[in-house]
Amino acid sequence: MTAEDTTQRPSPNGATQAGARAVATSVDEVPFRIEELFFSRTDARGRILSGNDVFQRVSLYGWDEMIERPHNIIRHPDMPRAVFYVLWERIRAGQPVGAYVKNRAKDGRYYWVYAVVTPLDDGYLSVRLKPGSALFAAASGLYGAIRRQELETDCKPAESAGALLGLLSQAGFGDYPSFMARALGGEIRNRDAALGRPTWQALSHFEDLLESAAILLTAAARMLDLASAFRYTPSNLRIQAARIGDEGRAIGEISTNYGQISESIVENLRQLHLAAQDVFASVNDGLFLACTARLQEETAVFFNREAAGKDAAFGDEAERLMRQTRDYSALAAEKFDHIKVHVARFFDLTADMKRLSSALAAVRVMGKVESVTLYRGMFAELIGDLEKGQEALSAGLSEIWGINNRIRDNIRHIDGQN
Repeated sequence: MTAEDTTQRPSPNGATQAGARAVATSVDEVPFRIEELFFSRTDARGRILSGNDVFQRVSLYGWDEMIERPHNIIRHPDMPRAVFYVLWERIRAGQPVGAYVKNRAKDGRYYWVYAVVTPLDDGYLSVRLKPGSALFAAASGLYGAIRRQELETDCKPAESAGALLGLLSQAGFGDYPSFMARALGGEIRNRDAALGRPTWQALSHFEDLLESAAILLTAAARMLDLASAFRYTPSNLRIQAARIGDEGRAIGEISTNYGQISESIVENLRQLHLAAQDVFASVNDGLFLACTARLQEETAVFFNREAAGKDAAFGDEAERLMRQTRDYSALAAEKFDHIKVHVARFFDLTADMKRLSSALAAVRVMGKVESVTLYRGMFAELIGDLEKGQEALSAGLSEIWGINNRIRDNIRHIDGQN
């Protein structure tokens, strides 16, 4: 079906609409209320199969103009191609995705949504809310910059997507999933506040969990760099000890032991850093999945009110929405279980490093005692380097232990609400 096709088609409730409105050039925003939610369902090619009344009303198209038409009939020329490139990359891979989208109504006016698109049957389901968070304001400005670049350079969508991800990275988001999770969480928080509802406690705990995971990731990376900076000190100490023959044998053995323990700590830190990366990604996924399930459930409830007294087709759509809600609630629970396993691993690794750190301290003290009797402390500088490294390591391990406890508390709170 082409964009010029005006064939009358039935709406979900069996009615037809002529859709004879003239296209205007207004740049005004189409109003819709913060409490309203809308959705549309498409096939795998992006052709519209159904939606709810709010979608039809805000877009200003009649159902006969939308059913089996490409969803891009509402695409606004201000939208960067980069966003759609990222969106399609994820949903074609079977992954859910969220994005701020500026749409164009039939009369030329615009409306912004935060859209969450998920695979459903042989197509996709998109549920949308009205955005209004601080991140939305920042994102709309970023979109403007990316779109201007696209128009000025005529770059390919993949290149533009790379530029978009680069700007998000500069803004503190490691990747697109972390951005979309933060955005959806922020929009749900904003919506609850606007409707006078208490903050969703699970959201607060997830956001704190995400912040803790980010701190842990940074701390683990910093400690890994620190340990790597001092990893050659035992070797240097051993070389110096070898130069003075038998008198340096004790120092040589001590430095060998110190080096072995240090390597074990470095390996543990590598494992901790990898686990922290996985948990950070998993918390972002878990936050997005939990928020998606909540938004889908609210959309289903909203749609049930719209569908009251209408025909069976509406009942089928309502059931699809509830089925999607159940599926994504289960996915969020699976991701949460994954997080709990890795957090338990944090405690094991940190406890092991604390044990190794104690052994390291004992070896260092032995080295310090031995060094002061040799050549008036010729090893003092190297032993001093070990001491500095040891103190920094102990402080870092204490920090990580505290972060682990904070993460565990948040997990306990989220667990109690499931």
